[in-house]
Amino acid sequence: MRIDFLQKMGMNEQSLSGKVAVVTGAGRGIGRELARALAWMGAKVVIAEIDSATGVATEQLIQGEGGESLFVQTDVADERSVASLKEQAIAAYGKVDILVNNALVTAFGSILELPLEAWDLTHRVNLRGAVIGVKTFLPEMLEHKEGTVVMVTSAEGMGYAAPYFASKTALRSLSFSLATELEEDSGVSVFIFGPGMVDTPGFQESLDYMPQRMGLSPHEFIHLGANAGYEGLMPAEDCAAGFAYNIVHARNCHGQIVDAFRPLSMAGLIQVQHTAVGNASPEPQSAPATTTDGMSAAGALQLSQELQEIMAAVKRETDELGVFQRAWVARTFQQRSGLTVDDWLRTAHNLSADLTALDLPGAANREKLRSRLPWFKTSLDRLADNFHKNCEDAKGWIKDPEALKIALKVLEHREKTASALSRALDELLG
Repeated sequence: MRIDFLQKMGMNEQSLSGKVAVVTGAGRGIGRELARALAWMGAKVVIAEIDSATGVATEQLIQGEGGESLFVQTDVADERSVASLKEQAIAAYGKVDILVNNALVTAFGSILELPLEAWDLTHRVNLRGAVIGVKTFLPEMLEHKEGTVVMVTSAEGMGYAAPYFASKTALRSLSFSLATELEEDSGVSVFIFGPGMVDTPGFQESLDYMPQRMGLSPHEFIHLGANAGYEGLMPAEDCAAGFAYNIVHARNCHGQIVDAFRPLSMAGLIQVQHTAVGNASPEPQSAPATTTDGMSAAGALQLSQELQEIMAAVKRETDELGVFQRAWVARTFQQRSGLTVDDWLRTAHNLSADLTALDLPGAANREKLRSRLPWFKTSLDRLADNFHKNCEDAKGWIKDPEALKIALKVLEHREKTASALSRALDELLG
């Protein structure tokens, strides 16, 4: 357990005092380290684990470290087992404030090789188990107007473990749906945690199969999803420390995908060198003016073409990231800006074509563009806001003053270009 990490992130032994947390799959790996971290911060931790040996070991470890814990042998895919988990948790501690749906199973093989039984089991544990957990514990959280529900996600679209990755993608969707359904005054926060590639027993087991099927060495596979701030795998204790920080600040994470890297970086515990904001490409020096006084179609076209170059640079930066980090960055961009990077590339290209056509004879081109003006303005304003938030992200991620200065200059230029194009279209067509 990284007590030093927790302390440097502002946590202490009272941070979760009085809270009760249920962590499924807490017998080993991230779940075990998270349970230890939560207990150190004062939470009473219920270890929901199907394997009695590892469950008891985690319980004894936490108690030996001075924390309060209770092991309840649990099959998260079985409603009666989860109902019993709730009964025992309430009997011991009176309530449940935090639910971490961490339990999982993985099946290795190609889609054609894996039997339907492997798909069914993965679905039952990884997805159905999370739904059962929510339906079991959420009602009391809503009644008390206080609670936190967390799903653990992963990348998507990787081969030879399709049931696992498909279930993790489904968990993200489940989380977004649940966050949307909860009223603002519900008092319950829902977020998704993305660990990245972490040194756990489960990951080590995957090394016996995945690299060979993907035509990679174990070393190449480990570095496939390069973790920000780490050379290779992230230690489970480090991941759990960042995970615990997000749980303490769950209200700020509602409806979002979060990771351990940001809080660790902001506390100066890791040095992030390869992120989308830290690896921003320099923009052209001959940037267009951001004033729209007397804006012409040519001026708006210049801004639109500049936006195309910016989005091409954003795509390059995102594609250079490791597969796991790329998923988080792409998802955050889409959430903030309303479109994917590829969608924005197409939008900028189409807008440039429409602006070029304004000089052609006839009024149809102008009317076509004017009809889409509200959508363009709203979208460009969201894109500008995304780049503004990127600036705030960079201040947390990038510790080197000179690198931060360069990144902020790039990001501020991107924000100004999107804002200027929005104003230019308004003046030109409004």
